[in-house]
Amino acid sequence: MLQNMNTPTGNVALDFLKDLAAQLSSRDIELPPFPDVYTRILGALNDPDLSMDRLARMVTAAPDLCVRILLLANSALYNRAGVEVVDIGVAVSRLGVSAVRNATVSVATREMFDCPRSSPIWEKLEQLRSASVHTAAYTCALADYAGMPDARDDAMLTGLLHNVGHFYILTKSRQFPEFVEEMSIEQWMPGVGCALIENWGFPEQIARAVELQNDPDVSHFGPANLADILKAAKLMVRMADSGDPEAVVSEIDWQHSPDLKKLDIRQDNVLDVYNGFSDEVQLFTSVLK
Repeated sequence: MLQNMNTPTGNVALDFLKDLAAQLSSRDIELPPFPDVYTRILGALNDPDLSMDRLARMVTAAPDLCVRILLLANSALYNRAGVEVVDIGVAVSRLGVSAVRNATVSVATREMFDCPRSSPIWEKLEQLRSASVHTAAYTCALADYAGMPDARDDAMLTGLLHNVGHFYILTKSRQFPEFVEEMSIEQWMPGVGCALIENWGFPEQIARAVELQNDPDVSHFGPANLADILKAAKLMVRMADSGDPEAVVSEIDWQHSPDLKKLDIRQDNVLDVYNGFSDEVQLFTSVLK
């Protein structure tokens, strides 16, 4: 559609992208708020004195979240004994705060960036949702691999939220999705995602990781951080989606991959690391997709 820039649709699309670039430069982008019911739940989850009974009562105000939590609680990932749960209070207790938080973010973002099946962007949105869950599975596994178990929750949230900028741009421009795809929104997606995450009040390190996700040469002192984990997770997703992980590995510039070096992922061990995550990733994606 770039060749049709004189058409009304092309002009509107170009104006949209110009406005978006200007908003990002000035940090004055119009951002949707996180849905109130989920904001209240996430706020309560930060209370160290929160009881599971109170959390269960709050969750019942969000029917879609109730369904997701019951599905999670009865999944193979959380129900090793095979004892079915039908009570939301029991389900919340079984999952714990971390799993409820991630389920809340997953359901909330789906509601925010939704559209009818008849929409020309519906299939793309579904692909993005699948990529979010897949990436979250790898960020969680990589946090453990990097010796950062305390960062698992933030790593998982980073994976779930890493492409919210893509969601935002696509849904804002749904009347001309082909144009936006041709223009490649990858250059805007991290900045928009970072702005959204900051606006929603999530930790700064998550916003920063999302902002840096497409900058392969960014390095830093000290141990690995969420940005390193996210970049490595995106590599693992590429390997999985390609059908030929070795071909993806052969394309990596190992001399200029500081994120992988921080995680001790090398050309001679990357396939072993990738294959070692397969069972955990499969379980995770089967319950959060």
